[in-house]
Amino acid sequence: MFSPFRSVQHVYFDDLDALNILHNVRFLLFTERARGELFDALGFHWDDDLVTNPDKFHVVAEHAIKYLVPVRGLNDLVVLLTPTHLGRSSVVLSARVEAMHGNTLHAECTTRLVRLDAATSKPCPWSDRFRTAILPMVGKS
Repeated sequence: MFSPFRSVQHVYFDDLDALNILHNVRFLLFTERARGELFDALGFHWDDDLVTNPDKFHVVAEHAIKYLVPVRGLNDLVVLLTPTHLGRSSVVLSARVEAMHGNTLHAECTTRLVRLDAATSKPCPWSDRFRTAILPMVGKS
């Protein structure tokens, strides 16, 4: 697996606001979709049960986003994801939302996920399988 992970997201008409600009919450949606694709590519499938994939029991603890250049109209965008920190029970993913063609950086985002124990809903360590899969990508953008 290489870092950053690359995901192409399409901007549809209903993603746009009245000014024909990509609505701000859609950036989070696109990064979330990209994160799902990353986890799937690493072998952590959402439809697996908790015994097979206990790491799917996690929550978003924090989002931060900087909007840099508006996305206008229907476009394809690239979301580049790089894990920047892997803690005991948390992982931080950095995202860059870029134009598909050219060098326009539209937004920079970070998301911190926290792994929870399914029985207690308290933070718990990521599995060894998850750590082994994601650690090679950490900070290698």
